Amino acid sequence: MTDYSCTRQVPLGLEAELLIGCARTGIAEDLMAQIRRKLEGPLDWTNFFQMAEYHGVEPLVYANLSKVAPDLVPAEALIRLRKKVQVGGLLNRMLAQELVKLCDEFAVRGVSVIPIKGATLATVAYGDLGLRDFTDLDLLVPEFSVVEAQAVLSTLGYEPRSVVAAQSEKHDDGPHQVFVKRHTLCRVDLQWVMAHPHFAFRLDRPEFWGRRVSIAFENRMVPGLTPEDLLIVLCVHGSKHAWEHLKWVCDVAELLRRYPNMDWTSVMSSSSAWGCQRLVMMGLSIAHRLLDAPLPDEVLARLEGEIEIEGLSQRMPATLLRDGREGVWEEQSAALYFSLKDSWWERWCFGLRLCRLQSPVTVTPPIWFRWRKSLIRFARLVQPLHRMMKRVLSPGIRGSINRWVPHRA
Repeated sequence: MTDYSCTRQVPLGLEAELLIGCARTGIAEDLMAQIRRKLEGPLDWTNFFQMAEYHGVEPLVYANLSKVAPDLVPAEALIRLRKKVQVGGLLNRMLAQELVKLCDEFAVRGVSVIPIKGATLATVAYGDLGLRDFTDLDLLVPEFSVVEAQAVLSTLGYEPRSVVAAQSEKHDDGPHQVFVKRHTLCRVDLQWVMAHPHFAFRLDRPEFWGRRVSIAFENRMVPGLTPEDLLIVLCVHGSKHAWEHLKWVCDVAELLRRYPNMDWTSVMSSSSAWGCQRLVMMGLSIAHRLLDAPLPDEVLARLEGEIEIEGLSQRMPATLLRDGREGVWEEQSAALYFSLKDSWWERWCFGLRLCRLQSPVTVTPPIWFRWRKSLIRFARLVQPLHRMMKRVLSPGIRGSINRWVPHRA
C-alpha cells in the first residue's frame, strides 16, 4: 500500500494557486509576474471567487488583483468583489468601535477580558482593519468571571443567544457563550476553552493573563496577547480545524511578518508545556510552505526533521487540492490529533480513548494516516477487553478509569 504520510508534493488546483498568491498583504515583483501569468491562462472565475469567499480572503484578493492586474480580471467580477469588500469593511469598522466600548466597560467594572482574533488580529497582524474578514468579537474571559462578564454585556444591551457546549457544531470553539446586541449586528463570544470532538485547549491560562500586553487599536489601547502567545493560539485553532480555511493560514503568516523578532524560545517552551508543540509546528509548516511566512533557521531546521508534519501540511487546506481525496479533512480530525500528539505516551493514551469510544478511525482510518495498521490492531486488542470490563467492573471503578485516561490524553 502507498505510504501517504510521505512528503511528496500534493498538487493544488489552478484557481487555488492563484488564490494563495493573492492571499497576503505584500507581493514581491516576482510573485506579481507569476500572478499575471496565471491570470493570462484558462481560469474558472466563478470557482475562483467562490473559493475566495469560502476561505475568507476576499479583502486580500481584491487589494492585490486591483493593484497587480486589474486589466486581466473580468471587470464586472472585480466591481462586485469591491462592493462586497466595502460592505465588509463597514461592518469591521462598526465592530471595532463596539469593541472599544466593550473594553472600556469591562475595565470600569473590573472584569478581565482579552480580545482575541477578529478585530484586534486584523490590526496586529495585517496592519489594516479592512484586510481581515470577521463577523463577531471574541473575548477571552476567565471561567470564574463568566457571570460578571454576562452582567456587563447585559448592561450594554446584549442578550444571550445560546450557551454552546463542546462538540455541538462543526466550527465551535466552545464551550463558550454567545451574546447578540439588540437591533444591531454586534455579536460577542465569551470564550475560555477551545474545544472540538476529542480535543480541548484551555484559553484562560494564568500565563496569558500574566503576560498580556496593551495594543494600539482605534487610537486607543486595549488588552491583547503577546505575539508569542497569539501565535500559539492561532496555530492550535487552525490545526483543530484541519486548516480548513486559508484565512487561518494567513493569520499565522501575517503575524510572523509583522513580528520578525519573535521570541522563539518562549514559543517552543510554552507550546511544549501546554502539550501543543506539534500543533504549532503544523501551523508554521503550512504558513511557510503556502505563504512564504518568514521563519528563523533554527525553526526551519526543526521542521525539516518533522517528516510527518511536513507530509500532512501538504494536504491542507483540503479544498485547495486538485484531488480533494488526498486532503486532510476536518471530519478526519481524530486521526490528525492522534498524529500531532507531542509524545508517544500522549498519542497512545489518545488512541485508547478512541478505542473506548469506538471511533470510526479505529476501523477505517484515512489513507494518509501513518498509524492506521497499528491503531487497527490496537483497537482489536483493546475493544473486546473494554467490553469485558464493562460487564465485570462496577460503575464507580469504570468511572475512575475513564477519568484517568482522558486526563492524561
